[in-house]
Amino acid sequence: MSQDTRGRIVDAAIQLFNERGVAAVTTNHVAGHLKISPGNLYYHFRNKEEIVREAFDRMNAEADEVWRLESTETSADTAKPPAVDPMALQRMLVGNLKLYARYLFFARELPSLLRSDPVLHQRYAAVSAKRVDQLESVMRPLVSAGLIHSVGDNEDLRTLVESAWMVGLFCIPYAETLDPTPAATSAKARAKRTHAAIERGALLVLHMFKPYMDALAYTALVVIVRTELEKLTLA
Repeated sequence: MSQDTRGRIVDAAIQLFNERGVAAVTTNHVAGHLKISPGNLYYHFRNKEEIVREAFDRMNAEADEVWRLESTETSADTAKPPAVDPMALQRMLVGNLKLYARYLFFARELPSLLRSDPVLHQRYAAVSAKRVDQLESVMRPLVSAGLIHSVGDNEDLRTLVESAWMVGLFCIPYAETLDPTPAATSAKARAKRTHAAIERGALLVLHMFKPYMDALAYTALVVIVRTELEKLTLA
């Protein structure tokens, strides 16, 4: 039961953070939302920062599933070449954007959250470095197979990978800044606005790869990603 309460606290906090922003939500707001006492909440978390860290750890665990790959590194024993998976890029992009949709407050407020919490910053820096390495491991076989071409040397590939990661990380808040309408008040309107931002963000990331892909393959990738995002349900 104690673990259930801890999980419910994180669930409620994520919902409120997404709706109102982290700064506008207090531990009392979270407790009130769950109809539990502040003391009950403090039994599990000493402060809001600990709740944010728990949410980050949960998001990272879900991301581990998104990024879980069959080994793409050459085996020292068998010298087996990396596997080529033409759909890997699409899965990583859609999976990541779905994560950002569930943990929207991280996508919107990442710089301020990291500035205010050195512990979270340290955790995030380690995770981000790992994700960039994983993305490069996804891209390298595609380059070797000619599905991604004209990239250049390893340094150019790394630069493309880091650029794609950066754009993907901040594409949702950027897309939201292009919508001049006030923040929606109804859940349905908020979901529609967020969905539009996610789709725009996905297309921005994909466009980075357009010069390195055949036109037909790029067009097919855009269609697949749009189709997958249409299935995305936002609360």
